[in-house]
Amino acid sequence: MAKKTTPSTDKEIERFHAWLATEDPLSIATHMYVDADAAFSAALLSVLKPKAQVVFVSADIEIEDSRTLGVDLSNGDRTIKGLDVGSAFGLLVLGMKSIDPPIYRALRSWAFQLNLTDSGKGCRDAVVLAELVKAWRSLGMGDKGCFKRAKELIEGKIKSERSNMKQKELAGKVEINNGVAVISNGQKIRAGHIFKRGAKVLIRESEVGHSIMISKEMSRKGIKLSELSPLLEPKGWFIHPEGFLACYGSVKAPKDHSESGFKLSEIEYFISTWLLSHVKSGSIKVQ
Repeated sequence: MAKKTTPSTDKEIERFHAWLATEDPLSIATHMYVDADAAFSAALLSVLKPKAQVVFVSADIEIEDSRTLGVDLSNGDRTIKGLDVGSAFGLLVLGMKSIDPPIYRALRSWAFQLNLTDSGKGCRDAVVLAELVKAWRSLGMGDKGCFKRAKELIEGKIKSERSNMKQKELAGKVEINNGVAVISNGQKIRAGHIFKRGAKVLIRESEVGHSIMISKEMSRKGIKLSELSPLLEPKGWFIHPEGFLACYGSVKAPKDHSESGFKLSEIEYFISTWLLSHVKSGSIKVQ
């Protein structure tokens, strides 16, 4: 998304912010036979202002009501088109950067995509939002149906980002001893957050079992948990063919960690010993 904004973009962002600061009742307007920009723009506004009424109008209508914000519409002083950014959705997301950074981070990749596709440019993303709207229409959904689906996706995307931020915060409190981190309280924390802090191995104990995961750095250096197969496999552990994961139970196949053949302290001990052997051989460094 553009780092510098034009006067036109700044004016539209101010219009958007002013509407957000207005108390209910409010309305959201977009054009009939919604495309991706219209559906996702209206959906984002509805997430931000849940009580606002959503109306689908003719694309050439002029919005005059001061309590209504039009998106992906061109006429009038109460509309947002986002021409200089690339899309109305892109402008709304850009406008959230100074108000609610997590929402901006959650949606900026989608905004970048719509900035391309709504401007007639190609997009190589695996899932293109414009194609989703076409798929929904092929299922017989009208404007309201497409809008509701878009809103569900946006709500999920934002919720996922807030959860990710919380996990990152929790990850900062996990102790890392000689490159080994242990999570035993059932907290859901992404392994990536732990590894970014310098851990080489992450051990988990939870209601679904025991697991051991090594960092991508370890994998790139050719170190694999399959080296521990003689110790783990006789106990019923699964070791991923690529060697980055070993587990006794998972969310897809829960097991009682007390039946894994090892206490948590024992796993931590033999993993620390195993990691130390690689440190001493010079194949890996531990902070």
